[in-house]
Amino acid sequence: MLKKLKKLGISFLTSLMIVTGIGQSFIKADQTLPQLDLEAKSAIAVDAKTGQIIYAKDDKQIYPVASMSKLLTAYILLQAIHKGEITWETKVTPTATEVDISNNTELTNVPLQEGHSYAIRQLYQAMLVGSANAATMLIGNAISGTQTKFIDKMRETAKNLGITDAKIYSANGLTAKYLGDERYPNTDENAENEFSVRDMAIISQKLIEKYPEILETTKLTKIDFNDNGEITTVNNTNELLQDDSNLEVDGLKTGTSDAAGYCFASTTNKDGHRIITVIAGAKDNDARFDQTKNLLNYIYNNYDYLAISTNQTLRQDVKVKYGKQSSVSAIIGSDLSLWVPKNIREKALQIKLTPKSSTIEAPIKQGETVGDYQITIAGNLGFIDGSTDLKTKALATNSVEGINIFIKWWQMLTEVI
Repeated sequence: MLKKLKKLGISFLTSLMIVTGIGQSFIKADQTLPQLDLEAKSAIAVDAKTGQIIYAKDDKQIYPVASMSKLLTAYILLQAIHKGEITWETKVTPTATEVDISNNTELTNVPLQEGHSYAIRQLYQAMLVGSANAATMLIGNAISGTQTKFIDKMRETAKNLGITDAKIYSANGLTAKYLGDERYPNTDENAENEFSVRDMAIISQKLIEKYPEILETTKLTKIDFNDNGEITTVNNTNELLQDDSNLEVDGLKTGTSDAAGYCFASTTNKDGHRIITVIAGAKDNDARFDQTKNLLNYIYNNYDYLAISTNQTLRQDVKVKYGKQSSVSAIIGSDLSLWVPKNIREKALQIKLTPKSSTIEAPIKQGETVGDYQITIAGNLGFIDGSTDLKTKALATNSVEGINIFIKWWQMLTEVI
């Protein structure tokens, strides 16, 4: 794999060397890639590091997502733990309503008992591995005091993540009718949480970026829930953890309800590059996993992961005034990575360098920012933050000394004349 990436990088570097203008044409990815129409209401695949959208189907339409909602609860919990507002050892006691919900055989749960207290860590594991609904509500109580206050916090957190279209009524994704007297005020009994698959990808990306420890839990195939010595073995609802397809899936969360159908947010770290996929509205349990595999295989069969390092010089020089050199070359300010179609590779990219100002004057120090690079990818699916291009700073490859002050004055005078 490393040999392949090195070869691809050399090929890409060669292509960058010939980029000299703005608005260069390139081959469109959609003219060369085979089509994939997944059997699901909507779907998305993104790179976990950059947020680049690799595949999308109806990705902005909101649908019920059921227990995938628990990923937002997990985000809020991990945020609270990292801020020191709560600890893994914090214990909380369920309400009578939550005890009833935990013993409802229609729902996924670990059984809770009235008067017993439970540590946040065991509730968190039950939530992510076994999709335990009452345990999720108990986490909300521990953070905010009541379900109503926690739902308000979920709504606020979603907006802070850039999610403005979601409908949020519960910590766990259950239909409101199951929540009894802990239903959010003035909520219809058939109301369910609704997100787009893009929303769920944003939450998943932020979880993995800020709290990668979540994968240590989501990769577990089962846990033992210990309630004062009474053990309940809980199997992970993510069946791809034990799949033999070598896709190396290690998360994240399933979701199932009559309105949502069968949903699944997955993540896989193959060859060191992490992808997040979200499927909403598959027809049955097997289909959500089969469609996820189809999506991942489509990406691995049709795309290459292109690494662009900072030592690759782009030969589109920036003009310099009043310097001993009339121009300076630039390199990208940070290592970049992109998924590009295999059959067009470097031709899938369009590079544009914009100087930081119309006139850049010497002296210039090596590594100084002289402009910005804008990289457009064929197909233009963009990024989940809403941007359409990948941008990075353009840094000077070498220093440029200024000319003698008297010569500079003379040049300035002749410019005026």
